[in-house]
Amino acid sequence: MKRTNIRSFLHAFFVIKKEDYYINNTQIINDFNDSPGLYHIAKNRNVDIQQVYKIIKTHDINVLNANIIKLIEDIK
Repeated sequence: MKRTNIRSFLHAFFVIKKEDYYINNTQIINDFNDSPGLYHIAKNRNVDIQQVYKIIKTHDINVLNANIIKLIEDIK
């Protein structure tokens, strides 16, 4: 039986999670990348400012997790 590297699974999980989240929140994330301003984005997209904050925060965490796992894979 072939052993599977758990790091590869973790990396794939976080990459998929990051991409799926980005696809579901593309407009708000792109708005923030173009012009960071939670109030302005919330007003333009007609969503609560706390929701905009949560979307941006979660996206940044997903990107960070994917990058950390990739670095760990590259080191080993």
